[in-house]
Amino acid sequence: MSSLSFDDLFPSESRNSSGEGSPGAPAAHARGTADQRRAQPRPAAASVRTLTEASPWVLSLTRRCLDCAVALVALIALAPLLLLAAVLVRFGSRGPVLFRQRRMGRNGREFTLYKFRSMTESVGGGASITVAGDVRITPAGALLRRFKLDEIPQFWNVLRGDMGLVGPRPKLPRHEGLHLNCRPGITGVATLAFRREEEFLAGIPAHEIEAFYELFIKPAKAKMDLEYMRTATFSSDLRLLWNTAASCLFGADESLAVPAEVIGQYAAEKVAPPKKEPILITPRLVVRETPGRAASLTPEM
Repeated sequence: MSSLSFDDLFPSESRNSSGEGSPGAPAAHARGTADQRRAQPRPAAASVRTLTEASPWVLSLTRRCLDCAVALVALIALAPLLLLAAVLVRFGSRGPVLFRQRRMGRNGREFTLYKFRSMTESVGGGASITVAGDVRITPAGALLRRFKLDEIPQFWNVLRGDMGLVGPRPKLPRHEGLHLNCRPGITGVATLAFRREEEFLAGIPAHEIEAFYELFIKPAKAKMDLEYMRTATFSSDLRLLWNTAASCLFGADESLAVPAEVIGQYAAEKVAPPKKEPILITPRLVVRETPGRAASLTPEM
């Protein structure tokens, strides 16, 4: 996949700040990119959108009961697969079987999300955004992540009431782009669209990944999830669950065109020039006096 960066989304601004064509261009470009990245607006309250218009189905007791029933059946039916995954993780690398992390849930409440550990334990914590080829991913973890088997323990989060089956993915508190009045989900429209997010991010220059995620991927995902949750129905949830299962089983080699298209559309909307209102010029009457003559009214533009 070709490399994608801020230069692709803001070509004129990047060229003006990079100093291309002048002596010392590489160094100037590095400084310009860093300055531009620092100048970009960081996530603030204004970038967090509030979901207060979720459809009646999303907030219904029926949906919650179905979530619990499906999660319970899934944990029982997938018990042998859970055991196999636990063995692979336990003996594949040093560290705990389960990965626990605080995520943002409904109404701004944090909860502990559970996954099978797919990465080595790093002393410094490492980068918070993972890309394809990350050296921290273990061989067993790569297999689990390929088919999303590392997410299976989140059915327990559904039973606990932290999550639902369908909804926006729970983000790290600093990466959350929606203030939810409903539960986050195991899958959703943005989850499917960005199923190969790690491969997509591998095409972004490493020093721009954090800013790129904050400025484009996070708000684009939030926009997709916001629009879906406002109109979600029982049948739309069923379609999403079916498409998710099919994607996990047969979609490991899906194209990266979908996330690229979503990001491109969002970037186009973000940088679209505002419409200019026509400027109306009204003549102003000025009193001019000429010696020996009566005062006259002269229009002045």
